[in-house]
Amino acid sequence: MLTLPQSSAPHPIFCGHNSIDTQDPSSYTPAVKKGVLVTDKTKIGRLIAWGGEHFVYEYDTDSVIKFSILYFFLGSKAKEKATQDYDTCKKYFGKYLLETEIAISSNNKHIVQIQPKIVGHFLTKKDLEHEYIQKQFKEIVNGYHSMIKTTNTEIDLIGRAGVFKRCLSNIFVTPNNELFIIDATLMEVTGILKPIVFLIRTFITWRQNSTIKFFLS
Repeated sequence: MLTLPQSSAPHPIFCGHNSIDTQDPSSYTPAVKKGVLVTDKTKIGRLIAWGGEHFVYEYDTDSVIKFSILYFFLGSKAKEKATQDYDTCKKYFGKYLLETEIAISSNNKHIVQIQPKIVGHFLTKKDLEHEYIQKQFKEIVNGYHSMIKTTNTEIDLIGRAGVFKRCLSNIFVTPNNELFIIDATLMEVTGILKPIVFLIRTFITWRQNSTIKFFLS
């Protein structure tokens, strides 16, 4: 996901200061992608952000590690969803999807995601005044619409911050004007969470499509 400017305090958009649950990072074993093995808990630093379902901690010297509440409730099905969501998003967004390494606990119950630490800000309409950023955004939007047409599901681009103001907080703008999608979670689940996610998805989809239309106007 994202990293915030180095500071002893969280970014004002985010909050939360406690470790999230009883998940034990030292028990994680390689599962998918690049064979991630999280064996040293001392590499997990301070909580730097939370947004929606993710708690994000510093990890090692140049990465972040993300814990997902959604994956916690999905239990053993989390691995399947995490990998399928990532692969689907990679298909439609390619280079714009931030590289993500996925690890699963030895009991197959908990998932973590490790991403490179990047610096930047949430995408706003003002950013689109830059021709290169606008070009990238239009390519992302094309991928977004292709995904909906083909899979009948959506990626969450607005994120938590985008619910409250006109930004797409899951699209990050780096200092060199590169765009990265920092969350590959798709808004579709099965089982007991489906009714809850359906209601959230209905609102997010409406808000997200409205923001995209506003950006392109």
